[in-house]
Amino acid sequence: MRTVGGLRRAVRKVGFAVLRHTPRLRLAVRHAYWRVQRRRYERLRAGIDVDSHLVFFESFGGRSVSCSPKALYQAMLRDERYDDYRFVWSAKTDVFGKTAALFRDAPRTNVVQRGSEEYFRTLAAAGTIIINTRLPEYVWPSEAQTFVQCWHGTPLKRLGYDVRIETTNALNTTAELASRFGLDARKWTYLISPSAYTSEHLCDAFGLPQERRAAVVIEEGYPRNDVLTTADAAKVRLLRTSLGIPEGHKALLYAPTWRDDSYRPGVGYTFDYLLDFDRMCEMLGDKWVVLFRPHYYVANQFDFSKYEGFVIDVSKTGDINDLYLAADALLTDYSSVMFDYANTGKPMMLFTPDRDRYADRIRGFYMDFDSIPAPNCETTDEVIDELFGLGAYEKRYGEQYRRFVQTYCPHDDGHASERVLHRIFG
Repeated sequence: MRTVGGLRRAVRKVGFAVLRHTPRLRLAVRHAYWRVQRRRYERLRAGIDVDSHLVFFESFGGRSVSCSPKALYQAMLRDERYDDYRFVWSAKTDVFGKTAALFRDAPRTNVVQRGSEEYFRTLAAAGTIIINTRLPEYVWPSEAQTFVQCWHGTPLKRLGYDVRIETTNALNTTAELASRFGLDARKWTYLISPSAYTSEHLCDAFGLPQERRAAVVIEEGYPRNDVLTTADAAKVRLLRTSLGIPEGHKALLYAPTWRDDSYRPGVGYTFDYLLDFDRMCEMLGDKWVVLFRPHYYVANQFDFSKYEGFVIDVSKTGDINDLYLAADALLTDYSSVMFDYANTGKPMMLFTPDRDRYADRIRGFYMDFDSIPAPNCETTDEVIDELFGLGAYEKRYGEQYRRFVQTYCPHDDGHASERVLHRIFG
């Protein structure tokens, strides 16, 4: 006999299947839900006064304490001008306990569970909201609030309104995703950007009107990258030890992104472009370790037990900056991590066996892919050869690397947080 839980799952599965194949119905259901939720939020907000000295932070939907929200929070704690400010971090249910413990002794700082009533009450009360992903569609800041959209990377692949390729992306068409980007941009007080390139493409992708851009965009560098230019050798040694990198070994940070066309209902986005770790371990195991950090959308359950001591799963490491600092080289594909990592000056490589498919059938790029100062590998053996040949990296890519940094990271000088806070709070 089928249990109540089993029936509920079966009904949910059928419902998702129907919505997946009927965009108009899906859009109607979604808009109806947003209207109901927004009315609830507006009623809650009506009885709450905005506190200009309360700052709300959220990173990656409450999954971690990281990125530019973390950098701005830490800068405010260090600056006596913000001594009378209070801070609240959002945390998803599954990391709430860990996040609360992290801030147990932090001054003037609380943690709220994302989606709870306290979460929404805090959103309504905060004078400043600082996040790096989109706000819930039904949450609208009031005129008394400042909404700072940090975003979470320099765009390599097309986003929002700039996506021209229609793919099956969970429960969204390309047009639906673009409209949700546009909705978020209507709420912005500020958008943080590290470069003119990023300013242009994020504004276009989110549909920010030309007449608003000068007032909204803060092009002063990414606060999250400050630490990449200020960390000393002692900090790097401590990070490498904490990650388990053996003395005398080099560390390759392998950070692939997700694919829009790999969504499996009930599972999420799967990833099928892994390196051949058997071959990697055979050829490099006595000299290297691999720090494996997939995009947080990737739902695969990876088992690296047979590569113990060679592959270190760092997918749960909260702040990827720690991995940038600890690594000796980066291997990625279409992720924006390459732009941030370039601030370290260390070698980069690309593993892109599906490059043509990604460019023509999945997302497409904003830039000439060949302008990236990195060898473009299509096989594991090519990756291994490039690692053995890193001694020639500067000669092959040094000048191209410097142009890359000047174009995409011109303001990442270790002081972006100070400049951004000055723009936000005066």
